[in-house]
Amino acid sequence: MRFFIAISILVASVSSASAQFAMDHGHAADAAAAARAARAAADAKAAAIASGAPLLPSQQTNFYVGGRAMVKVAPRTAEELKADEAGQAAWNARCRPTVIEDSEGLRRVRYAERDCDLSRFNTAGN
Repeated sequence: MRFFIAISILVASVSSASAQFAMDHGHAADAAAAARAARAAADAKAAAIASGAPLLPSQQTNFYVGGRAMVKVAPRTAEELKADEAGQAAWNARCRPTVIEDSEGLRRVRYAERDCDLSRFNTAGN
């Protein structure tokens, strides 16, 4: 009886191993093909860069703004700064923000006018 159990376990493990090999074998071929395709694409991009040829759209992966890697911030003029200060002062006069503490101990800002919590870019349809 022990011999029969041992043979049954051996047969079950061999059949399981062959099924796993068959599944892995199919995916291994797909993975190898994908690796070859990725390597071929990398080689093609390197060759285009080395020869100075233009890259294909699928080879361009730089997300530059205006063709540059860095965005330069222009300094603000005195007139722009003065206009911003005037706008901020007008907003403070209209909205009159006050900080209150709610029942849970969280600090919240309350405004005297409606929609003061929205920025000029986020007007929520108003």
